[in-house]
Amino acid sequence: MDAESASTRQPRVAIVILNWNDAAATVACLDALRATDYSNYTTIVVDNGSTDGSAARLRGIAGIDLITNPTNLGYTGGVNIGIGRAIASGADYVWLLNSDATTKPDVLAQLVSAAEADEQIGLVSPVFCDPGDASAMEFRLGRFDSDGRQASQTIDASTAAAWQRDHPDQVVLLGTALLIRRRLIAAIGMLDPDFFAYVEDVDYCLRAHAAGFRAVAVPGAVVGHKFKQPIENPDGVPPYLHYFITRNYLLLWRKLPPPVLLRKATLWFLRQRLAQIQRMPSIPGAIDAVLAGLWDGVRGVGGPYRPHHKAPWVLRMALGRHSNFWLAMIDRKNPFKRPAR
Repeated sequence: MDAESASTRQPRVAIVILNWNDAAATVACLDALRATDYSNYTTIVVDNGSTDGSAARLRGIAGIDLITNPTNLGYTGGVNIGIGRAIASGADYVWLLNSDATTKPDVLAQLVSAAEADEQIGLVSPVFCDPGDASAMEFRLGRFDSDGRQASQTIDASTAAAWQRDHPDQVVLLGTALLIRRRLIAAIGMLDPDFFAYVEDVDYCLRAHAAGFRAVAVPGAVVGHKFKQPIENPDGVPPYLHYFITRNYLLLWRKLPPPVLLRKATLWFLRQRLAQIQRMPSIPGAIDAVLAGLWDGVRGVGGPYRPHHKAPWVLRMALGRHSNFWLAMIDRKNPFKRPAR
């Protein structure tokens, strides 16, 4: 059977890859995709206002639909442009694929097969490993506790299976290599542009659940990708990442019904950020980014990161310079108590 006949039996997939000042990674991603064993797909590359000449380099690549945005619209805005083109072209599924993700030939076919098994599955994701070590898992599944407003993730296969089985309405997937059913997009729309970047995938999964769709991960489909951990490992993480993670979880909170344990959830979130500040005393720019994220998140301010934007002086003094005091208060300790001699 020729490739054309085989492709007619497959749902049409539009792969959307966002490029921002890193044409080398995007070219490598495209090279890997050429080995895929799934035939009925098209590739849309969105250059998101790059300033390093990426667009000119990508323009010379055959077989892609290149869209060039004049400015950086963020991950959400850039991807939404690609999703719009994909839907207009008649795609049954849209596969959002990070330009720095390392794919294998069988991944896309596995994701589509999982989605086709149940029409209520709206989102499908692979699992992720370290690009340089396939045995080192980076992410299997996420879970969002709507009562405590706490997001968790696991690399343990048994834990991921239990979450998928016992808490299907709390499953969250990463946007790194996310397959989206066309019918889900018609039901809930695209990514929320207010997030600009990060946490938008958590929001999208929760919106999918609210609309009656399921989100599943496919354990046998493995993609290589290394994830930054701004809270656990703040060194080397750009300030904008600290800002977006902090702000966008608060923006997400504003979209959801108040949690049952509002005080507990609020204190947990604040304590997490204060502990993060304590771990990076020598990175004042990162501390300012966390506090600016807190300030903007509480006020509901979305959009891009502004490097010189800071929280009010009072907030920076209280939380930035005296994080140990407020941590002690949250932990119900006496911050004025002297250590025993």
